[in-house]
Amino acid sequence: MIDVRKISLAITNFLAPLRGANWKVILLCVSTSATFWFFNALNKEYTTRIDYPVKLVFNRDSLVALRDPPEEIPINVTGGGWQLLKSTISVNVEPVIIKPENPVQTQFFTANNLLPIFSNQLHNLNINYIATDTVFFKIDPYADRRLRIKLDSASIQLKENFFITSELLVDPDTVNFHGPASLVNQLPDVFMVSLSDKNINDRYNEELSLDLFSPSLIKKIPEVIHIEFEVEEFIEQTSTLNVELVNFPYDSSVYIQISSLEATINMQKSFRNKVKAEDFLIISDLNNMHAADSTITVEVMELPNYVKDIAFHENRVKVIYAE
Repeated sequence: MIDVRKISLAITNFLAPLRGANWKVILLCVSTSATFWFFNALNKEYTTRIDYPVKLVFNRDSLVALRDPPEEIPINVTGGGWQLLKSTISVNVEPVIIKPENPVQTQFFTANNLLPIFSNQLHNLNINYIATDTVFFKIDPYADRRLRIKLDSASIQLKENFFITSELLVDPDTVNFHGPASLVNQLPDVFMVSLSDKNINDRYNEELSLDLFSPSLIKKIPEVIHIEFEVEEFIEQTSTLNVELVNFPYDSSVYIQISSLEATINMQKSFRNKVKAEDFLIISDLNNMHAADSTITVEVMELPNYVKDIAFHENRVKVIYAE
């Protein structure tokens, strides 16, 4: 176990000779000695590794960097303490300029490529070697494409029993894309957008940012498009519909047993109880009669636009021959 009393006594005995000392004088002496030591050390030469800032320079009006080099590159240098201190704490340090001759074709610099660049720009330091193998970057020319915008209908998530009852409006329907050629040229000829909204059960009228669907390096003009379409609930209603005769003789020697059929119609709720028989074209074609039982399966030729689907309670009619 640590004996606290013995430790306290030892510290007291150590400081006893200094009880009458002038602490200001002692501190001044210590700080003066440290200052002389510090300045003397900075006047010597040292070899060390430092991370030195770099800047990639190219024509940014016509070119864009897809991948920048690291902000700093490690180098092994020999130099005076003052120069090394300045470089280490980054006080008024000018970055080394990396300027590729063929920016689009050049995608990296090796250590051997970088050594003369650093040596030519850092006159106060002796560059021993570059402490990394390769520095990668990628520069692309700008490109422009004007693409048609289309809404992915499969992305529209409607509430159950609700359906779209109008055209899908996309405004504008074409957009100009400007950015790195390698990215712009990868875009499809038709630029698809999608909706994240769920359970849509009313008229949709919203703006959509194109930034959600392409890299941020690509500029879109305009950046926002307008999406609009109508949505309505569909219900089922039972109605009686007339059957039109096709290829039957005009003398009524052949006819069908019943001239109308009951059907369940899946239709827009706003048209409930407003169904008109003349809006439908249901036919019975004598040429399609089943010889075995003298029946004809009726065919739906036309439906009004407020109807989504139709199902007959009985879809066959009996053919009758007059005596």
